[in-house]
Amino acid sequence: MKYIRLSIFILAIWGMAASCEKVKDLQFVRVAGFKVGNLGFSKSIVEMTLSYYNPNSFNLKLKDANFDLFFDDTQVGHSVQDTMIYIPAKDTFYFPVKLEINMENVFKNALGAFMNKEVTIKATGNCKVGKGGVFLPFPIKCETKQPLNFF
Repeated sequence: MKYIRLSIFILAIWGMAASCEKVKDLQFVRVAGFKVGNLGFSKSIVEMTLSYYNPNSFNLKLKDANFDLFFDDTQVGHSVQDTMIYIPAKDTFYFPVKLEINMENVFKNALGAFMNKEVTIKATGNCKVGKGGVFLPFPIKCETKQPLNFF
């Protein structure tokens, strides 16, 4: 009987320690899809699918993402996502994003982009990531250089 109680106590301690494991950062993989939904001179709607990898050994959920999109340090868009996304453990998941793009700022950057032949795309903001009904703020930081092949 004494050994059973000790075993239960050790399992309980192990379970609490495993549940308090620090969440590792999600890793940006690539832009998996890109579609222009509504093109206009002042504002446009762009839909993208971002691919991320979850290096954690447990499932997560993501909600309430809110971020800004920058081209060469000029803010060109903003996105608010209020849907819940399931994130599988040790696997890649896809994050659908709908962005409202300010075309005035895009046009301001167009000349510089033609001169440089590449543009730095950066997204910064916040979301909530959690498991078991407990969600914590999580920063969104993603930056990539995209070559522009017009010719």
